[in-house]
Amino acid sequence: MPKGKLKKTEGIFERARSVAEHYGFLPLKKILDLAGAHRGGKKIILHPPKDDIPGQADRLSLMHAYLDYSFVALPQPLMLYHSEPLLRSMERNQYGGKSAVQFSLEIMGNSKSVAEAMLFKTAFAILRDAGFENFSVSINSLGDRDSINHFVREFTAYYKKHMEEVPAHCRALLKKDVFKVLECSQEKCMLVKEHAPKPIAALSEDSRAHFTEVLEFLESMAVPYTINNCLVGGKDYYTRTIFEIRTSEPTSHLHPKITVNPVLARGGRFDDLGKRLGGKKEIPAVGMSISMGGLGIIEPKKKSSQKINKKTLVYLIHLGMSAKQQSLSAIEILRKADISVHQSLSRDRISSQVAAAEKMNVPYTIIIGQKEAIEGTVIIRNMSNRSQKTVPLLELPFYLKRTRV
Repeated sequence: MPKGKLKKTEGIFERARSVAEHYGFLPLKKILDLAGAHRGGKKIILHPPKDDIPGQADRLSLMHAYLDYSFVALPQPLMLYHSEPLLRSMERNQYGGKSAVQFSLEIMGNSKSVAEAMLFKTAFAILRDAGFENFSVSINSLGDRDSINHFVREFTAYYKKHMEEVPAHCRALLKKDVFKVLECSQEKCMLVKEHAPKPIAALSEDSRAHFTEVLEFLESMAVPYTINNCLVGGKDYYTRTIFEIRTSEPTSHLHPKITVNPVLARGGRFDDLGKRLGGKKEIPAVGMSISMGGLGIIEPKKKSSQKINKKTLVYLIHLGMSAKQQSLSAIEILRKADISVHQSLSRDRISSQVAAAEKMNVPYTIIIGQKEAIEGTVIIRNMSNRSQKTVPLLELPFYLKRTRV
């Protein structure tokens, strides 16, 4: 790539960081500092495994830190972002040997489908700010560990019955890693897999309900998705939801001369990773790494000025699933209007949300219930005098700015 091309991507990291923080994600360094303060000021440094897949390596390190440094004692869920080098030589060569990075979002301590929804909504905003449109989601669910074991047994039994039709290398893989067989793209193998058992058919009732909710969130965002039965990720790593964000166009309109890989982001749940690393119980967690198809996110220069965080003056309260879906739209509308907002979409009880808003001493709360979700409105409550007004969702920024928020 000719010199100067990378300069066009300067600022992408800063925009991604700004979007992430608006949606409630904190920089990893701040989480580590908070954990260090909790442990009497001990500084915590992560050392990701060297010989692992980018994204997965950092999540292994994060889960170790969660267990070793009592991250559970911090306010839950933990929503954090970080960046890391892309280790593949192809990526390095594409950028003239310079370091491109992934921008990763992680939510730890939240088992609910809204965690995936938060990742998707945040990633879509980051990608749009980077000039991408026309993206879709490829998604699958592996279910919990029992669901996975059930599927592996059925899939293995099916393949053994059709062993003569399967390529030789897949016969060997079947004994080692069924998931690698699922990822095989050879025509002979694809024909056999067409009628083979599917992971979603083996889902437990809870896992199926969770996956259904994730799909409902995607539908509410008006982003097309396809269920990819062969999308499985690393062995013994992902559980439940696994996904990719793809684009149908090879370029970003902000960088029209750079052709990108159609896969813009990858991620999934790793709920039982903590237990497999020695924890006493599962630690629900989901993460996503955004590479923007290899376009890269350039690290900000050390001398670049840091954006001054504005005081959050609005707290968003929701009541019910439909309200959660509309809340995500409200957060994005406020972001575009440059109005900070705090939320607790991981909480379902209104009492805990109201208590959090009062603790933050915000002057206004935005309330969205079932009625408001249906009507496309929100309730704005003045916390000082308890007066409230119902306004259309799309007019929310104008009303808040008129009231000098």
